[in-house]
Amino acid sequence: MLLLLRSSALRNLLRTSAFFLFFGTVLMMATTLLEGTFRAFREVRHEEELKFLYFNNETGTDHFIVPNIIHLIRFNKTEFSFVDYICTQAAFRNHRPDHFYIHTDSPGGKFRGKYWELIERDLELRSRIRILPLEPPSEIYGQQLNPEWRLYHGGDIARIRTMMKYGGIYLDNDVYVIQNLDKYRKFEIAINWDEGQFLGTQVIIANRKARFLPLWLDSYREYHPEIWYYNAGERPTVEILYKHPELVHRVKVQFGADFDLSYNLYTYKEFDWRALDTIHLMINHRHYMDPYYNVTPFFDENIVKNYPYPFGGMAREMVAASGMENFIDKKI
Repeated sequence: MLLLLRSSALRNLLRTSAFFLFFGTVLMMATTLLEGTFRAFREVRHEEELKFLYFNNETGTDHFIVPNIIHLIRFNKTEFSFVDYICTQAAFRNHRPDHFYIHTDSPGGKFRGKYWELIERDLELRSRIRILPLEPPSEIYGQQLNPEWRLYHGGDIARIRTMMKYGGIYLDNDVYVIQNLDKYRKFEIAINWDEGQFLGTQVIIANRKARFLPLWLDSYREYHPEIWYYNAGERPTVEILYKHPELVHRVKVQFGADFDLSYNLYTYKEFDWRALDTIHLMINHRHYMDPYYNVTPFFDENIVKNYPYPFGGMAREMVAASGMENFIDKKI
């Protein structure tokens, strides 16, 4: 009897030992696997951080390193205007992005109005649009944004964060794309920086790991709410790019951010806008910059038919290319 008890106890001990040996082996394998995974993650992250350490932003690379995604940010803009429509069509038809990401605080991600409905009817364009929720920032590094300029200063911050999250091509809503922008997708970051001026934020083409982006965002630790363009343009130019111009591919003139170029769209009939890659329409500034503003305070598909200045031709091209005229006289 005693022998049977000892034999049973021995079997139980062996079973228990086998279980713990098996469990220990599994645990050791899992630990090894996790350590390998974390090591690989650290190596990938380190590799990404070093990715642009010696990158040449003058020559770029021989392949695309920026995703072919156009980002638009629409804060407090639930309705698409004619100009919004024209610029969206120009970006789509002249550049041909894989996707549009529209970042918006519009309730439910819904837009309204005749021109949005025209976009909805353009099935090829609409299939490339993703609408992503985004609230305008109200503070940065514990500093409240100027309430009067929250949507503007918040938009400046949001575009940096969007580029850091996704990479791609950021466009202001009133930027008209004239040429394909693929040549800029071979640089770490391409940004407008005209001679003798601060950088322009209307067009940003960047890899999400571009070294300049976190430095730019970090420069907001000294936020000046009372100065319109200090943090968006002046401070990063003076504090970062004057010292390290190699961090960006400097685009002069071609992004059409200079005031005089925009002014020509509404005043100079012989202006050669096709020589540019993009141009900022400055549509919200026409009331003080366009001497003929009172004659045409707004644009639509009918007004641009006979508008004699360059913007008229630009708009007419997109009206025709989009097939919009097929719907103009129809109830949408």
